[in-house]
Amino acid sequence: MRRINKRTRLLRAANFSAREANILDVRYDADRNLDREKIEDLSRCTWIRDGLNLILTGSTGAGKSWLACALGVCACNNFYSVRYARLPQLLDELALAKETDRLARWQTRYIKCDLLIIDDWLLTSLDEHESKEVLEIIEARHGVRSTLLCSQYSAGGWHARLGEGAIADAVIDRLVYSSHVIHIEGEESMRKRTSRL
Repeated sequence: MRRINKRTRLLRAANFSAREANILDVRYDADRNLDREKIEDLSRCTWIRDGLNLILTGSTGAGKSWLACALGVCACNNFYSVRYARLPQLLDELALAKETDRLARWQTRYIKCDLLIIDDWLLTSLDEHESKEVLEIIEARHGVRSTLLCSQYSAGGWHARLGEGAIADAVIDRLVYSSHVIHIEGEESMRKRTSRL
């Protein structure tokens, strides 16, 4: 009973956008080019135990957010703490926290969890201040805790969106070189696919 209660608390605290996401429901349609063995391996959460990262890329509607949530649920089921946030939401919360002298507390929420899922990663470009805030979180997590990013852009397109320069270099260096990368293909939106069921 204690384990069930802990799992329930972890799932609630994660704040997933797709709480019903289940790794057993992943669609392996041929055009999506998803490696079933790779997904099943990631669902065992050894990458989280080892402090590695995961980058999910693909076009709008490819199912990145849903897959991220499904893997996040796996992490909760393995008793890892998870925090899900869209990047714009994360930056807004940090800005508000700074105004109310609660920045350290909010940064801790994003730094201390075992798995941080950041959705809509670099959907829009960041200013220098925002890039610095992101770097602080990424730096504190680097090599210790795992980060999962969902982005429409491959890592090659991140530099300009992080404002170029040393901050962009530092963020990319800490994220990309210790990451699994999965690109979800397919031109048809998952919302359109599932609406036909």
